[in-house]
Amino acid sequence: MKQIVVGYDPMGEQLAQAVLETLQEAGHGYEITPGSGAENYPDIAWETALRVSGGGYHSGVLICGTGLGMSITANKVQGIRAARCTDTYSVEKARRNSAANVLALGAELTPPAVARTLMQVWLTHSFDSARSVPKIERIEALAEHAAALR
Repeated sequence: MKQIVVGYDPMGEQLAQAVLETLQEAGHGYEITPGSGAENYPDIAWETALRVSGGGYHSGVLICGTGLGMSITANKVQGIRAARCTDTYSVEKARRNSAANVLALGAELTPPAVARTLMQVWLTHSFDSARSVPKIERIEALAEHAAALR
C-alpha cells in the first residue's frame, strides 16, 4: 500500500474527489494537507511538498485551476520534483525518467475520468532510467548551489 499526500485549493476541490476515490479503489492510503479546499495554492503546495520531502510518503498530488502554480511552488522545496501533467505519456515519463515525486493537476484542464487514468499511471510507474541518474544528480546539485547563494 502506498501512502500519498494530497493537497488542493478551492479550484481543485471537485477534481480532488476523483483522485481520492481512485486512491481508495486502488487500496492506497492518503492524507489530505490541512487547509485543502480553503486555502490558496501557495500554502497548500508548500505544505504538501514539505511532507513529501520529509519522507514517509510515496508521493504527493496537488490540484489547482491549472496545476501550474502548485507545481511552481512545490518545486521550491528541496528534493521535490513536481510535474504538471495532462496526459498519460507525460505522467509516465515524469515518473520513469525524471523521478517526479509530486503530480500537479489542473482542474480546469483535466476531467475527472482523465484524472483517474493519470493517477493509475502515476501509481504504476517509478523511476527506472539509469541514463537519467546524472541529470537528476545535476538538478539536485544546482538546487543546492541556489540555496547556498541565498
